[in-house]
Amino acid sequence: MNYIARSTSNPIRILGMSTACSNSQDLADWLNVDQRGPYLFNFRHSVRPVPLEIFIDGFPETKGFCPLMQSMNRPTFLAVKNHSPEKPVIVFVPSRRQTRLTARDLINLCGMEDNPRRFLHMDEDDLQLNLMRVKDDALKEAINFGIGLHHAGLVESDRQLAEELFLNNKIQILVATSTLAWGVNLPAHLVVVKGTQFYDAKTQGYKDMDLTDVLQMLGRAGRPQFDDSAVARIFTQSSKKDFYKHFLHTGFPVESSLHKVLDDHLCAEISATTIGNMQDALDYLTCTFFFRRLHKNPSYYGLEISPDEDEGTAHQIGNQFLSDMVTKSVEELATSQCVELRDGFHVKATPLGKIMSYYYLSHKTIRYLYRNATKEPSFHEVLSWVSRATEYDELPVRHNEELINAELSRNLPLPLPTFGLPMWDPHVKAFLLLQAHMSRIPLPISDYVGDQTSVLDQAIRIMQASTDVVTEMGHLKASLTMVQLLQCVKSARWPADAPARILPGVSDDCRDETPLKAIAAMTPKQVAKLADKLRIPHDRQAQFMKAASMLPNLDVSVESTTPQAVTISLKRINPLVERDARIWAPKWPKAQTEGWIVMLADSEVSSAEILALKRVGWLARDRKGGLGVGARPSARVTLNLPREAKGKVDVIVVSDAYIGVEYRVDGVHV
Repeated sequence: MNYIARSTSNPIRILGMSTACSNSQDLADWLNVDQRGPYLFNFRHSVRPVPLEIFIDGFPETKGFCPLMQSMNRPTFLAVKNHSPEKPVIVFVPSRRQTRLTARDLINLCGMEDNPRRFLHMDEDDLQLNLMRVKDDALKEAINFGIGLHHAGLVESDRQLAEELFLNNKIQILVATSTLAWGVNLPAHLVVVKGTQFYDAKTQGYKDMDLTDVLQMLGRAGRPQFDDSAVARIFTQSSKKDFYKHFLHTGFPVESSLHKVLDDHLCAEISATTIGNMQDALDYLTCTFFFRRLHKNPSYYGLEISPDEDEGTAHQIGNQFLSDMVTKSVEELATSQCVELRDGFHVKATPLGKIMSYYYLSHKTIRYLYRNATKEPSFHEVLSWVSRATEYDELPVRHNEELINAELSRNLPLPLPTFGLPMWDPHVKAFLLLQAHMSRIPLPISDYVGDQTSVLDQAIRIMQASTDVVTEMGHLKASLTMVQLLQCVKSARWPADAPARILPGVSDDCRDETPLKAIAAMTPKQVAKLADKLRIPHDRQAQFMKAASMLPNLDVSVESTTPQAVTISLKRINPLVERDARIWAPKWPKAQTEGWIVMLADSEVSSAEILALKRVGWLARDRKGGLGVGARPSARVTLNLPREAKGKVDVIVVSDAYIGVEYRVDGVHV
């Protein structure tokens, strides 16, 4: 933003907010806060709506993480009794598994009291009504005793119920992971931070939580509308007590993370033409917070400057360090085929670099795909490519989950890809969870439910970008196979499954080969006959009929052709059953709408080359800017031809959601 403001001479107003930090002046300088006015407000840690009393408890080092966590359960229970016997309490724990173990121990400790349900504040009828809404067994058991669970592994409805019961004080204790501190505003009178370490699969060991996470958890203590005081207890190892005593009150310096992802940021700016040469890249860096902190804390960023150096020499060393960073980043991007470096100075984004920037992907994902993509890959291979995306590097792999992965892999159709990764690697886990989604099998533990949702959230843009990359390489069959994977993931089915199995009521042993394209073209009577043929249960027939009527039936035609472009028209013959053309994808975590991928391919069968690709959606028709039920939408798309295209091309229109739904117009003269 600073670089844009300086380049355009138009000032940009920025409002910055932060947790307690010790270098607020650096942030103010970076944001161009006017030093002449009262625009920088730096409050002490003690300044808050509700005064907070913090206790830091040290626990002796034990033989393992789990025994340490278990030793904190009784002190947690006593803290609740002493500080908040009747007011709301949040207990933060390091992992989803620990939410269940902690809740179970608290229940056992309640059982030793005169009133085992001391934390439950609703009558039996209300309790039973709420228990009927719960899907997770551990949450159901905990709510019986007035304790809730909250973590990403729970389904959305269970998380919302836990939040609702806690907010209305029907349950007194909420055991949660740190995500609650950042995502949901649920204050409490007492906050217990039970453990300050978490398991890191990359290092296969336990790491300390970021201080900002701990501060965010402490920020949940205190309810301004109800309390005039609040309490926080931090349970940590004895060796960490002094660290937290110091930094919780003085604040921790905020540092930049730009140097860790500089390659991707530079590529995005080069694609946007904000940066056109190496000097532009250096100018861009001088506008960043990273630049300001580099000279204040050089060793943090890997810059070694001797204390004996004078100021001028130190700045010269710093400038050379920045120049080397930019050169290295541009070389990395060039290796990934994302930028072109001309005459050692000017830089320009390649089509692959624009794809990377458009889909917010790492250049390493593009590099892997470019190096490993083949012309005629199998379904197994494209699934492996997607699973190897850098975006899955941070997929959590918890302690001993390699054993669960090994067991899960034995129940899935495809063997693990032969890229030599261990069972605890996050990419292996992504590969298994995508398979489990398409197989529609139950996951071994509830943690994997949230992990699978995370994998699916990333999968769409990775697959779309991968399709664009192999298209740029000219591989027609690879593009079609990648689109097939996209269809399978959205439909939660395999390519070899009977097409009708995506519809409700169809049994898993169905062998009917009627394609979805044919079902979409059927009349209601024909669909009813198909339902009888497939032996759809009577109570599911209405749902089957509706889902079948949602399938799109298209008319595809070529409107015009020139040596430079082809214009294609798409018209939906059957009316929409769902507003905004929502697709039938009950296993997908979010609502999806119909989309189409239009390709131009060389008619020569031997070439198997794709010439152009575009995505198209239906044009909005109604006054609300959407597509109403009953509409028959249309779309029009023009694809530019490369200069070398001559003779005939094939037009291929493929659904991005329904397996096997494809329309072709072959032999179009250009």
